[in-house]
Amino acid sequence: MYNYSARRINSLLDAINTPSRYLEIGVESGHTFFEVTASSKTAVDPAFTFNVEEGKQAEPTSHFLQITSDEYFQNHWNGEAFDFIFLDGLHTWDQTYRDFCNSLLATHERSVILLDDIFPSDVFSCNRDQVEAVMMRQFMANDPSNAWHGDTYKIIPLIRTFHPLLSYCTIITDGNPQALVWRSKKASQASPILSDVGALNMPALDYLWFLRNQETYNLMNEEDALTLVINSMSRD
Repeated sequence: MYNYSARRINSLLDAINTPSRYLEIGVESGHTFFEVTASSKTAVDPAFTFNVEEGKQAEPTSHFLQITSDEYFQNHWNGEAFDFIFLDGLHTWDQTYRDFCNSLLATHERSVILLDDIFPSDVFSCNRDQVEAVMMRQFMANDPSNAWHGDTYKIIPLIRTFHPLLSYCTIITDGNPQALVWRSKKASQASPILSDVGALNMPALDYLWFLRNQETYNLMNEEDALTLVINSMSRD
């Protein structure tokens, strides 16, 4: 079944209308990676769950690096700029923010970054430990679902506070919530979410903080979000 991540990515890559370069951090089974139709693709994951040799045979022009994202950016990134980067690695805010900042170095003025699992579904899903999140939901709420997003939702306040030249929106329909990030032509007029950056306290950004501030995530349906980014990319 055509997945929502690949659908969103391909819609934006089609708008580029030129040979496109794609990087995916956190590939795992390759479900999204193999459905993306970019001209040049790079897969980075410390432990692929598919047969890499079969992947290379299926896509001889793609690059498969079974290493951590930190190792990739430190030792294997050759300086090329990607048109689209999908970040779906370790779902902790610190690792995701490190991947995000490194990704900015590997992009150009019209590149797009997609952040996965940016909008927790409940207080359990934003637990940094996936196993504990599922067990606590089942034990405390008698809910057997395995929804898990980690605390990657903390990336949005960091982007809004420390990256005023970036625009973002969060898709909350037609699949799992994901955030799109791209460069703006001018500084954002929105005020930083985190006012006291001199005493930044990330643990204080708990689920209750998220509920109070979720409107700052610029929530949109999928169609409007893709249209917004495509229109932004097409401007002179």
